[in-house]
Amino acid sequence: MTLQDIVFRPKREKLLHVLELSMPSTVQGEERFYLCVTVTREKDVKITYLIIVEEKTSIQYKINCMWLLKDLTLIDGKEARQDYPKFDMHFEHVYSWEAFSTAAKYAFTRCIRKTSKIHYRRDIEFVNFDDDYLSDTGLFQVSEDTMLALKLCIQVLNCVCLLSCL
Repeated sequence: MTLQDIVFRPKREKLLHVLELSMPSTVQGEERFYLCVTVTREKDVKITYLIIVEEKTSIQYKINCMWLLKDLTLIDGKEARQDYPKFDMHFEHVYSWEAFSTAAKYAFTRCIRKTSKIHYRRDIEFVNFDDDYLSDTGLFQVSEDTMLALKLCIQVLNCVCLLSCL
């Protein structure tokens, strides 16, 4: 069974995106942390902080917090010029997160941007992000993560060429 079937389908929500967060494991059992973007039957978009605890014989799914996307005012990428997976989400309070990777952070923010435009017809403010990686790359039907990896490779090659000229 999938996360969609176990956690979100019983609540009549459609899972759009899952972002794995980088957190240390606990001693008792294996805990994994996620931010999930879902759409309800009423077309509200939710961001859910989900904890999955795996023990020897069971798996528990705990919803720790939930926010509505329409209440999100800003996402701060913290650093646009470096490989930096941390970011802040500004609701009524500011919540700090660390994605499993920078590419995962950008995929999550692209999902948030696209979903907000579709469901609320508004763009959320994004600061400290590289606009090239944040923009939609669906022109050639290539996945956004593949495009991000290609752009990063091109930047690395440019740096290598520059260093070899010195």
